[in-house]
Amino acid sequence: MQVIPFKIMMLGVGNGFSKDTYNNNALIEVKGSRFLIDCGVTAWLSLDDIGLSFHDIDGIFITHIHFDHTGGLEEAALYGAYIAKRKMKLYLPIRLRDILWENVLKGALYNPLEGKATLEDYFDVIFLDEEEDFTFGYHLPAFWIKTKHVPGKFSCSLIIDHRFFYSSDMVADKALMKKLSDFGIKTFYHDLQFKDAVVHASFQEISQYPEFIKENMYFMHYGVRHVNDEYLKSGLKFLKQHHWKSW
Repeated sequence: MQVIPFKIMMLGVGNGFSKDTYNNNALIEVKGSRFLIDCGVTAWLSLDDIGLSFHDIDGIFITHIHFDHTGGLEEAALYGAYIAKRKMKLYLPIRLRDILWENVLKGALYNPLEGKATLEDYFDVIFLDEEEDFTFGYHLPAFWIKTKHVPGKFSCSLIIDHRFFYSSDMVADKALMKKLSDFGIKTFYHDLQFKDAVVHASFQEISQYPEFIKENMYFMHYGVRHVNDEYLKSGLKFLKQHHWKSW
């Protein structure tokens, strides 16, 4: 199987309340096209910090409905409709089809007098079933799988190019990590919380993952500018905000 090279940058490595490390969102670049994984309240500010804007983004994939993952969509919708005059692609798990519009965006964006009464009036929406193949742009294949985050609420993670796992937000799941490794995943981007992890993976839980998996893991969502020495000594690899990595 041909490997499709791509780059990924964390726009933030924080949680919803982090101010200096921004929300846990990512930027992917493949063959000149750029895409966001999630679009939280700090996404556009983070892009501005690195000299990019709405005009540089070709599409957005949403993993779940929390403000640090969807809080920037209202700005994207309004900017696209009234400034850029274009609809950005929005890759959306089918489970979020009605929830995103009815529960998150409709209150601000519903404007039937101007012919804007649905999600599709603002975005070029691509609804996706679980494990349904799609591509970022014309090149980079991906699909989503359901993962556990907040009990009773939908959340998913991404498999990119059949070799790269991006958790977004999830609890620790050793069995899934082993299954993905057996499937052929070579690189894991996994969220981590140092303490009080209820709906995320804790440092202690991650430490119990098999060594052959941990050595291929990179961690996000930890939410501090400087990681304490006690955690650095663990050998875990912590992703840095606004740093590109090529895969």
